[in-house]
Amino acid sequence: MKQRGRGKTFKLRIEKLVYGGKGLGRLNGRAVFVPQVAPGDLIVAEETSRKSGYSEARVVKLLERGPGRVRPRCPYFGKCGGCDWQHISYRKQVEFKRAVVEENLQKIGKIKRPNIDEVIPSPSPWNYRNRVQVKVKGGKVGFFAKNSHSVVEVERCPLLKEDLEGIFPRLKELLPKLPTEPAEFHLYSSSKDELLLKIVFPRQFKRVELELEELKELLGVNLVGFGIYRQGSSGYPERIKFFGRDFTYELVGKFKFRVSADSFFQVNRFQVGNLIDRVARGAMEHQYMLAGDLYCGVGTLTIPVARYVHRAFGVEANFSAVADALYNKDINGLRNVNFYCRETEEALKIIRENGPDLVVVDPPRSGLNEKIIRTIATLPRLRRVIYVSCNPATLARDVALFYKYGVHMERAKVLDMFPQTYHVETICFLRKVK
Repeated sequence: MKQRGRGKTFKLRIEKLVYGGKGLGRLNGRAVFVPQVAPGDLIVAEETSRKSGYSEARVVKLLERGPGRVRPRCPYFGKCGGCDWQHISYRKQVEFKRAVVEENLQKIGKIKRPNIDEVIPSPSPWNYRNRVQVKVKGGKVGFFAKNSHSVVEVERCPLLKEDLEGIFPRLKELLPKLPTEPAEFHLYSSSKDELLLKIVFPRQFKRVELELEELKELLGVNLVGFGIYRQGSSGYPERIKFFGRDFTYELVGKFKFRVSADSFFQVNRFQVGNLIDRVARGAMEHQYMLAGDLYCGVGTLTIPVARYVHRAFGVEANFSAVADALYNKDINGLRNVNFYCRETEEALKIIRENGPDLVVVDPPRSGLNEKIIRTIATLPRLRRVIYVSCNPATLARDVALFYKYGVHMERAKVLDMFPQTYHVETICFLRKVK
């Protein structure tokens, strides 16, 4: 086809979706990656960049619709960088996520036939998020555009819990009351509909005069506390002052968790119970003496697992989360579990000294490293590892490393924690081969 603008154009049939959210097509055998397409789409594509072995392109025209295509619900889809797959039916999203996990385990993990024994869709693909970071720039309140720091102003977000969904205009009304424009608002709404707010300012800002009741009335939500923060050099906001209560509670089945403003809890309020249930079932399959949980947070997984083992412990670097976890073991009536606030090196020392036979890991998106894997895999009494991952590529890489040290994958479960995006949670069960 003829040239248009800066890149050549061509017809392209989309074969599948890949981790990262883009679609893959092939032009004369060359891989071409295109955002916001669906498998089966026939498009006119324009090449936007050419790399060694593949090209990036954009959609110029949709010629034929793939079988999973639907109309996006959100008017900001395609501009806002928050969603990747709103144009794909939810049933198809879940199918594609399973395929992505399987492909990564095959290609990166070197497992010929990965045993994915369960796929768990979100009970609702909308209004599931209990937490959000809202960007502010030049008076605009919304989210960053894809691969950009420009703010797309929004009025509603259908992924957010109902009390957060339409809060954006009210946040914009708050801006004139602040002496310095904030960089972000962080909001968290619990299962009890209690809301915590962080107002994150640049490093230099003027003193803020705000009352909790005034802010609660302005936002029109059940605000129980708000904090003044500034952007930290480490990438995490630094607390300056907090007003009201800086924690709330989550109820998940028979478990209760205190979650503080500076702690983390799973973002999909509909799926956290399924995550807890599947990990706890893994702990029930054998009579484990000691379970160790790395990256334990507020004890979301440690506490349910502790119900089914002789003893348990969790390790976490976030002091706020560990304080919550220690509180949570008491309110859940557990005496056989303990928590430690340690960075990675000291955490590995605790793992070695305790020598658990069951290890649970729920690391950040970057996954584990070989030192951590070797430490876990060479524990004398190790029988099983339950690996919870939000990145199938780093999970598959780590599964291959575990195999190197004699810990083999038995099965995996795909849990859709992030509908309308390419992100996916996987629970992987591995066993030590004697």
